[in-house]
Order: sequence, then structure tokens, then C-alpha cells
Amino acid sequence: MIYSEWHFGNDNIPILATAIHNGHYFPLELVKFCGVDEKDRLREEDPYTSEFASLFPNYVVNYTSRFVVDLNRPIEKAVYLKPEDCWGLVPWLKPLPEEYITTLYEDYNAWYTLLNYQIERMLKTHPFLIVLDLHSYNYLRNGPETEPEQNTPDIIIGRSNLKSDYYPLIDSLRDIIRNKTIHNRSLDCQLDVKFTGGNLSQWLNAHYSDQLICLAIEFKKIFMDEWTGELDYDIFHQLQAIFKEAISSWFLNAFNIKLG
Repeated sequence: MIYSEWHFGNDNIPILATAIHNGHYFPLELVKFCGVDEKDRLREEDPYTSEFASLFPNYVVNYTSRFVVDLNRPIEKAVYLKPEDCWGLVPWLKPLPEEYITTLYEDYNAWYTLLNYQIERMLKTHPFLIVLDLHSYNYLRNGPETEPEQNTPDIIIGRSNLKSDYYPLIDSLRDIIRNKTIHNRSLDCQLDVKFTGGNLSQWLNAHYSDQLICLAIEFKKIFMDEWTGELDYDIFHQLQAIFKEAISSWFLNAFNIKLG
């Protein structure tokens, strides 16, 4: 039930971008059980993060909704079963049959097995990899006309599950982003604010601590209306260009590698 696109356009470049909360697809056999309407699901998903991931030659985009199975949580919490699991929303109208839960856990394990295979494959070519774990987040939780939540940077880089040896390298990326402007103002980029990285970055950084860096990167939804899902094309395309340029500069400065 997990549908993902695995794209490897240039194995010569040691980068992999992921957008595991991008998806909105909900399997037909589960729709009759679903307790969250489409609008509320979309609001808690990370739409358009696929368009950030595909800026890079190698990427994985997940098209299944996190309300089916959440790849950024440990397996025992990957299927939302109660409101506390998903922002107070009731995930299912009636208990999800055990056979479906088992299938979702199996699909979850299969997805991570494939990820592990692809990481191992890339590491045969490169001594070190960079993984960009891309997400977006809401900042108008109390309603579309309310004041934004406090301390909500435009971009958050989660690094807390990395070895501290890597911190200066991540600091340099933050500084590059901070020097960028959007709509005549500097981008606010901070480290480990609100989000520090979920299961994907924790798993990768734990299993490959000496062979890769996985950065959990959160984009504030300034590029869209988080309540309607409407995209602001102008800001979105600016943010895409800024992010690609920032990562490209960082790669060149830190690793002497051109992303192209």
C-alpha cells in the first residue's frame, strides 16, 4: 500500500533527497474506515515537497498519505490508531482490521529494506553520502486569520541526532541559507527548532553514522495556504531556486562537488 518513486538520475553525485510525507493517496480498501476527511489529511501532509526533492538528481518521493502509514515514525507508531497519534484527529471510524495493520507493517519494513539496499548501493561508489529528508510544517495552527505561532523559521535544519563532529558543517549550510533573500527579506534559517528529525533521519544517522549525514529539513508553509492547500507559485519557485542554489553552494564549498 506504500507507493513511492525511486529516481536515480546520477549515481556519480553522493546525494539523495526524500519526501516521505508528500503523499495524499489513500487505498480504496481503507477509505471506508478513514475518520479524517481529505481536507484535514492534506493539511497535515507535506504537499509539494516532491518538487523540492526532484531538484536533485537522486530522490525518493512517497505518494501514500502518512494517515495510511507514517514512514517517519518507528514501526510500532507508524499506523495511527488513536487521536493522540495524529493531532487530535480520529484516524479511523471503526477499528482497522488486524490484517490491514499487518499488511501496512509489512509494507513499512519492505520500504526500509529497499532504502537500506539503495544506500548500500550508493556507498559502494561513494565514501560518504548526504541525505536531505524534506518536510514542511504549519504555522497557523489556530486558524487562517490568526497570528502565526512564535519562533517559526522559514527553514529548520534538524541536526540533533547527528554526531557533534558534523555540527560546523551544518552551521555552514545554515549560514548560506541565511544569506539568501525572498521578497526583499533575509530567510530565517535555524537549527533544531520545533523539529529535530523523525524516524528516517534517526535511523539513517544511527546505522550509517560514519558514512552519511541525513538532515531533516522543514520548510515553513509560506509557499502555500496551509488551510486550503493553494500554492503561491511566486514564492514557491523562489524558494525552490534559493534552496537548490544553497545546497549546490554548500556541496561545492564543503565537498568540492558540483551538483550540476
